[in-house]
Amino acid sequence: MPNETMKTAILEKVRNAAHALGINNKPTYVVMAIAAVKGICRPAFTMMDKKEDPKTKKYTAIREGLTEIIAIPVYWALGELSAKVATKALPKELQKKGAKNAMFLGVCTAALLVIPGLCSAVIKPIMGLFYHDNSNKKSENKLDITSNSPKVQISNSLSDNLTLIKRPSIQTFTTRSDYGMKVGGV
Repeated sequence: MPNETMKTAILEKVRNAAHALGINNKPTYVVMAIAAVKGICRPAFTMMDKKEDPKTKKYTAIREGLTEIIAIPVYWALGELSAKVATKALPKELQKKGAKNAMFLGVCTAALLVIPGLCSAVIKPIMGLFYHDNSNKKSENKLDITSNSPKVQISNSLSDNLTLIKRPSIQTFTTRSDYGMKVGGV
């Protein structure tokens, strides 16, 4: 029965690993794992979209991957930094729980403030190295806002100084038959 003892040994190792993760689990580990999975899966799923333009798919996949590459170290750094600050500020009996709570707050701060700010500052210049677009250059063309704007017509005054206003009519209404998530914000 060597096969049965091998199964038992593997099961025991899995049980020990799960126990160790449960005892030593930190909020930072959880969000870093989620960011790693997102950094792999989202670009992969983006590239599998058959309806989208290949250039748009590639751009979006690289951008999503870069976002998670930035996110992982930021989650780790802010989580650990918050835990260290809490450990120094709290009394000994509250340090363990306080450190995990502070780590959670650090991770939340990273997700809400730091990562979006870093991504806004870093990703556009990096993507500019791969894709040379002219979106940064100011356009000399002026926007023509009068061409398709609806007309509001005011009719003659009625009695008691009331004025009738005709509502603008919708001249054209188009529907899109292909609903769903579009890549690239389009």
